[in-house]
Amino acid sequence: MHEYRFKTGAALFWEVLGRLGVDYLFGHTGGAVIPLHVALNKRMSRGEPGPRFVLFRQEGGAGHAAEGYARASGRIGVALATSGPGATNLITPIADAYKDSIPTVFITGQVPSGAIGTDAFQEVDTLGVTRPVSKHNYLVKAVADLEWTLHEAFHLAATGRPGPVVVDICKDVQLAAVESGNPPRRRRREPVPFDAARADAILAAVTQAERPVVKAGGGIIHAGAADLLRRFVECFQVPVTTTFNALGAVPFAHAHNLGMPGMHGSIPANYALRDADLILTLGGRFDDRVAVKGFAADKRIAHVDIDPSELGKAIKADLALAADLKAFLRHALASGRSAHHAAWLAQIGRWREQMPKPYGTGDYIKPQAVVEAISELTGGDATVVTGVGQHQMWATQYYQFTRPRQWISSGGLGTMGFGLPAAIGAWYANPDRPVVLIDGDGSFQMNIQELGTLVANRIPVKMFVLNNGYLGMVRQWEDMMDGGNHYETCLSRTTDCDPGCVKLDPTCRIQLPNLTGLRFVYPRLKTMRVRNPQAMPGAVREALAYQGPVLVDVWIDKAEDVLPMIRPGQGLEEMIES
Repeated sequence: MHEYRFKTGAALFWEVLGRLGVDYLFGHTGGAVIPLHVALNKRMSRGEPGPRFVLFRQEGGAGHAAEGYARASGRIGVALATSGPGATNLITPIADAYKDSIPTVFITGQVPSGAIGTDAFQEVDTLGVTRPVSKHNYLVKAVADLEWTLHEAFHLAATGRPGPVVVDICKDVQLAAVESGNPPRRRRREPVPFDAARADAILAAVTQAERPVVKAGGGIIHAGAADLLRRFVECFQVPVTTTFNALGAVPFAHAHNLGMPGMHGSIPANYALRDADLILTLGGRFDDRVAVKGFAADKRIAHVDIDPSELGKAIKADLALAADLKAFLRHALASGRSAHHAAWLAQIGRWREQMPKPYGTGDYIKPQAVVEAISELTGGDATVVTGVGQHQMWATQYYQFTRPRQWISSGGLGTMGFGLPAAIGAWYANPDRPVVLIDGDGSFQMNIQELGTLVANRIPVKMFVLNNGYLGMVRQWEDMMDGGNHYETCLSRTTDCDPGCVKLDPTCRIQLPNLTGLRFVYPRLKTMRVRNPQAMPGAVREALAYQGPVLVDVWIDKAEDVLPMIRPGQGLEEMIES
């Protein structure tokens, strides 16, 4: 038992986080968490070791930074905010982490326990609001429950299928003296034993299939099983497509790698899934952007996932196994089994000649060329962060990923504004690696205030905004599905350029918001603008070589679409290639 006498809940809070190995908290302050900040400042003034607090300009940005930190490091990302609007501003990053199974802990202040239910100033039912989008949540109303709650929250966030856990702490708990602590609750869930017979049935199916494909999901990254996956596909001679959240699990250049599947997936990935007779999904759900119309027709489905609730949820599996992915892959490699699919892999090799898909040239910068230049100049080794939109899909297609945890992007929720704050969090996860943000002008502006956080902390993120003056992905859908009628998607619309925007005039752009003004507000931020295709490679090289933070406004061809594409409601065989 720890010595608690004369210690406040706030002081205990920081001690527990230190023992849990927390290095950073990303957040914002406010009335209901003032005692926590006072206790932290006292620790710092005494020179005591412990977590560092990184102040963000808005709580939502802090939440995405916690996600970026967790995605890049594999450790738990932590965000801290006050009650009421501070907590509600965290809802989007909590939901984002929930959809992508990111190990995170979101800590919020709450009004004093005696005031709960009185509609007190900045009181919100944080438990009720976050329950549908969190793995678990807690309300701490007694200081004796603080320590075990924090320990349990961090344990739950990281074990099994990872996810966000919310801890709401009343203000009087932070101020109360701690004399004793309540014991932790007993856990009742028994671990599911590994079913070797089910695993062997899946391995036999892979061996006997003529055209098997592995569909690797984000669970491979979470389990730290990327190396085992690579050895598995080599041993069983099976091609592998890595979903959005699994990019980097298999190097781009690997002969068995098909790239990303789905609506904007690669040609070889979608062709292989179309023609497969067996699809083995490892650590991934059957998202509607991948499991399109007719996805499972005329083929067997095998599914291995640590979360039993995913088995059969969206697509019925002929063979299913609830298991840790490392346990399954180690079992497979130790089984003495192997397979040969020479004709199938030869066909895969021919399809791989179209990965990535060739693109044209023109008078304006092609966004694909920007991503390719970044990939080449970073050797495919940068930590790549994106917002959400067309630029995100170009990044998945044209950056040649080499390792797990280098791809940081919002998948299941598709959160615009994710990129900039997540890039800051990713840099804190590993400041020795280059961090590149590829963003769109629409997504970038949604959290542009975090430029202040980036500059204040001198974080050397290289930011490339692919500026087409549009909410480009929506514009693309409007062109394909509504005859080119655009509804509030032109970001640079003014009286003078409105007709040009409708006609995709390349000269009509959003001024981000005037780079000269940004230089004045953020003198340590280097800003560049590039419009000429010939000047683009040199500008990318200059930005990457700069020692501090850089924002490059790249004026791309605004008529460029993301292809391939499978329209909603259509199948793999209906993929649009050009």
